[in-house]
Amino acid sequence: MSIFISYRRSTSKHLAQLIFRELRQRGHDAFLDVTSIDSGAFDRIILNQIAARPHFLLILSPGSLERCVNEGDWLRREVEEAFRLKRNIIPIFDEGFNIEQERQYLPEPIRTELARLNAPPYSHYYFDAFMDTVCNRFLKQPVYDVLITPTPTADHPEVQRRIAQAAGTPALAPSHALDLLPPPFAWCEIPAGKVTLILSDADKKESHLKHDTVFDVPTFAIAKYPVTNAQFAKFIEANGYQEQKWWTDAGWQAKTEEKWTEPRYWTDAQWNGADYPVVGVSWYEAVAFCRWLSAASGEKIMLSTEQQWQRATQGNDGRAYPWGQEWDGSRCNHSVGKDWEQNSTSPVTRYEGLGDSPFGVLDLAGNVWEWCLTAYKTGNATLDGTDGRVLRGGSWLNDDSDDFRASFRLRKSPDEWFDSLGFRCVRSG
Repeated sequence: MSIFISYRRSTSKHLAQLIFRELRQRGHDAFLDVTSIDSGAFDRIILNQIAARPHFLLILSPGSLERCVNEGDWLRREVEEAFRLKRNIIPIFDEGFNIEQERQYLPEPIRTELARLNAPPYSHYYFDAFMDTVCNRFLKQPVYDVLITPTPTADHPEVQRRIAQAAGTPALAPSHALDLLPPPFAWCEIPAGKVTLILSDADKKESHLKHDTVFDVPTFAIAKYPVTNAQFAKFIEANGYQEQKWWTDAGWQAKTEEKWTEPRYWTDAQWNGADYPVVGVSWYEAVAFCRWLSAASGEKIMLSTEQQWQRATQGNDGRAYPWGQEWDGSRCNHSVGKDWEQNSTSPVTRYEGLGDSPFGVLDLAGNVWEWCLTAYKTGNATLDGTDGRVLRGGSWLNDDSDDFRASFRLRKSPDEWFDSLGFRCVRSG
């Protein structure tokens, strides 16, 4: 579920943060602002976040509504916007709050409408039971006749920074890579968490892991979209195919022997749209791009490990697909079933608002398989050698919904390239 949390900072800050963290822990996509918005550009982002989320949690403590007599008051503006957009408004009355006494500070018709809304019973002493009620009853209420407007791409870094700040996770420093690559490009910050690598029978026979294994994943940021043709062009323009320093030893040897000067479908109109994912790239080329971007930006940028990739896909609830537990063919580019058969990739923004992961990452299922840093057999995340590497996510070509599961692992040699293989970057440190 996607939820906006509205509250009065002076009266409800601690309760808001407690509810926010519990919602995130339960795998919900919650937004909580923790910095003053009395002025500045962030007011636009606040309104966009209400527009992007169907549920609106309104936390009211004693005195929360008194300043709502002022037309420009931010809490009042948030509530008015939620009513205007017909959001599922869930009032939470902190202990001691009296709606009959404080609703007088609101304008009509909100004054009357808010008092009519059902509120889950809240008590500091029964917090877990209260959250069970919120999640199982109030957040599962269908929201009809509501237009959800995705957050503008330019706002994503700031939104993720605020979410990380609210979660108590140290936010990464501003990224210079945003200035180097053409849009659509953004980082989604992923808080620390756990993932479970679920192994197939083939995995248990061939890889170093012999049973399902839980991994701790530190905080990192992942590119919201796969690397596009327009973005990879910057690497080519910077003579990336002529600079040996960006390549591993084995990669440079493969590039030289095969005479690679660009991705294999670079001049083919079927695959080279500016905002389409770059395809026909080997693992070696994906690594070279990341090393170039890391040096150019001064940031620690590389391919994701498969644990990072899975964490960005599943969030906190171990979901099967980025959007939830059930397969939904309308949420990604695939060929499952004859009515869905595709013959090419799609723009990386095509499924925005449909196929997003809990952290707002796109195309983690479908469009292109994504190279990971991880060696399939050993689990190593080093750059050396010629070991087969893990790919995740499925592609436009795949016709089995299991291929798109967050836990599904594919292996390819690092020198292989196909029209279904691409990659994305991660940033750490």
